[in-house]
Amino acid sequence: MSPSHSRIRRIPHRLWLGASLALLALLLALCSLSYLVYRDWRDEQQDNLIQEVLWLEQSLRMHLEAHQEWGEALARDIAAGKVDSRRFAQLAAFYLRENPELVTLERIGMDRQVEWDPHGLRRDQRQLGLPEYDAMWRAGRLLRNSYGAPYQGQDGKYRFDLAIPIVHDGRLLGGLRLSYQLDALLYHQVPWWIASKNYISIIDLGGKTLAQKFDAAEQPGNISHQTSFDPPGYGLYLRAVSYRSGLGLTLPVLTVVIALLLLTLLYAVWRIRRHMRERLLAEQRLAKEVSLRQAIEDSMKSGLVAIGLGGEIVRVNRAFCDMLGFAPEELVGSHPPHPFWPADQHGVLADAMDAVRDNRQPEQGFELTLMRKRGDTLVVRLFATPLVEEDGGQRGWIASMFDITERQRQRKEMDAAHSRFLTVLNGLAAGVCVVDEDSAQLLYANPGFAELWQVGDADAPCCVLLPGLKAGEGEDIGQEFIVTGERCLLIRRRRIEWVNGEAAWLAILSDVTADRRREEREQAQQERFQNTARLIAMGEMASTLAHELNQPLTAIHTYAAGVSRRLPEELALPAGVRDAIQAIAEQSRRAAQIVSSIRAFVKKHEPQLERVDPARVVQRALGLAEPLAAKNAVGLQLAADRSPCRVDMDPVLIEQVLLNLMKNAIEALVEAGTARPGVELHTCVENGKWRVEVVDNGPGLAAGMQDNLFTPFYSTKPEGMGIGLNICRSIVEFHRGEFGAVSSQEGGCVFWFSLPLAGMEES
Repeated sequence: MSPSHSRIRRIPHRLWLGASLALLALLLALCSLSYLVYRDWRDEQQDNLIQEVLWLEQSLRMHLEAHQEWGEALARDIAAGKVDSRRFAQLAAFYLRENPELVTLERIGMDRQVEWDPHGLRRDQRQLGLPEYDAMWRAGRLLRNSYGAPYQGQDGKYRFDLAIPIVHDGRLLGGLRLSYQLDALLYHQVPWWIASKNYISIIDLGGKTLAQKFDAAEQPGNISHQTSFDPPGYGLYLRAVSYRSGLGLTLPVLTVVIALLLLTLLYAVWRIRRHMRERLLAEQRLAKEVSLRQAIEDSMKSGLVAIGLGGEIVRVNRAFCDMLGFAPEELVGSHPPHPFWPADQHGVLADAMDAVRDNRQPEQGFELTLMRKRGDTLVVRLFATPLVEEDGGQRGWIASMFDITERQRQRKEMDAAHSRFLTVLNGLAAGVCVVDEDSAQLLYANPGFAELWQVGDADAPCCVLLPGLKAGEGEDIGQEFIVTGERCLLIRRRRIEWVNGEAAWLAILSDVTADRRREEREQAQQERFQNTARLIAMGEMASTLAHELNQPLTAIHTYAAGVSRRLPEELALPAGVRDAIQAIAEQSRRAAQIVSSIRAFVKKHEPQLERVDPARVVQRALGLAEPLAAKNAVGLQLAADRSPCRVDMDPVLIEQVLLNLMKNAIEALVEAGTARPGVELHTCVENGKWRVEVVDNGPGLAAGMQDNLFTPFYSTKPEGMGIGLNICRSIVEFHRGEFGAVSSQEGGCVFWFSLPLAGMEES
């Protein structure tokens, strides 16, 4: 016999053992329930007794406190002389009738004698004994109400006294003594509804009963409670013991019900045992079949789910649960929308189920998005087939699914990477192509290559022969310039391995025609500017020298003429002295004429100008300055006034002025290390003049620098000559214009000059 069979045969014995243990546990539980019912009843009796004792103690205390208040009022009236012995007797007799627990009410003098009692003035000079005077002694010492210790009276019953001092103007006049009998206090102050259920007594510290109230027909039980009896205190306790009482019908009825339930349970267990053996064989066969099916389903890597005719999930395998993260119990029995349906995919998934019902399943299956238990989604490919039973009836459908999330993600990433690659290459202005090394066939080309090389369609598999690709054999990297007509192309090449593993050339074509032309213009303009600058510098230097030499030459001529006039004719001089003086005067005059000629040569005169559009001059100057600005990463902008105007000027000189100002601004920004440097060129027409401003965002003019800007040979540059701005101002003034420089309010510096418009005269 196999182990599984032996295990199945042992199952009924274990079940019966479990049933027996369950019956014993039930019996123990019922007995425990009975005990708990009894204990709850006892606790309830105890709680009721405690509440009654506390209420009784509070009632007795309030009763005694009321007596204290009445006695204090009477003592104040006696001290004030409002109550005499006759009035005292009336009040005492009335109060004793109203409070039968009081034995006597007396006024006691200072010598322990009883002065007044309920009969009036007492003349027998009776004195109190020590137990009776204990409370008065304490009240006289403390000057406040005091209770005395319990003591036994002449009748053998226990009493206690309340003493209230009589004080007038701080002087003790005696006191009032109220004597209580404990038996009478319990008899008159314990309510009947408490005395009918409990044995009430007052005991001392030793447990001796001093007074009691009880029903002789009742027997004390074992539930009791006691509390301190204060006042009067002195170790007295108020004790209550409940009388014996039955439980009623609750526990017997509960016991009978429990017995009937046990008998019914035994009969039901006996009836169930008859069906155990019959079911055992059927369960064995079913367990084998279910185990085999479960092993087959769990061994599959694809997720399987059985769906009923109403769309409910009937069964799932382990792979399906692992794929979605749900337990089988969370899925089996669920109806659409299922827990793994994303909220935004309900419509798509419902349409897929309708397609399965209508037998409209695509050949490649459904590509659906499902949601895992933790909230993320996955993409699966689902195939469904009808689930047909042995009798030919369809029970539902069984669907298998595969997780294609990672495969789809990789495909999307590859498509996105390819799209990004093509977008970047197609957006390049430079031409990019790949040519087979052996056949020179074009393998790839972007639109920029087709436009530059003029091959038409960039995707056409034509044969393109690029110059130089065969020339440098053995070299993996190279470049060369190609001039085709008016264009100049730069080809950079590199040997690579193409996707098929064959050797190929990667070539990048760039149109450098504009760069070449701009470099040529810059070079020519730079040479022209240098020549003009030299000429202007020479003119300024000649003018300066002529101005500076004119005075000493004039002084030499004056001194020579003065010496010649002061020498008398009759004075005998060495031979040749007078001739030498005359030669000095003549040569100084001649030198002065030479200087005057030089000054006349460089002196400002009415220029011969041409009438031009200043916007063209500005554009040419801006084009010359752009390379320098781009080289130093300086932004260069033009804000021009579009109003048409004409100016009489020398275009080359004005162009040099503009270029010099922009160059100075760029160099100043680079030297200062300005963040985001920029230079703006503003032109406008106002008040009959054409005005130009060169504005930068640098540090501006330092203090004292503006006064020395146009001083000859003054420069802030280490290698500067200090004549550039002076030459610029000279050129502007040569055109009857104005030149200046100011610091901008936003920071930076502004160099400006203005020229009169054509046809306008200077004011």
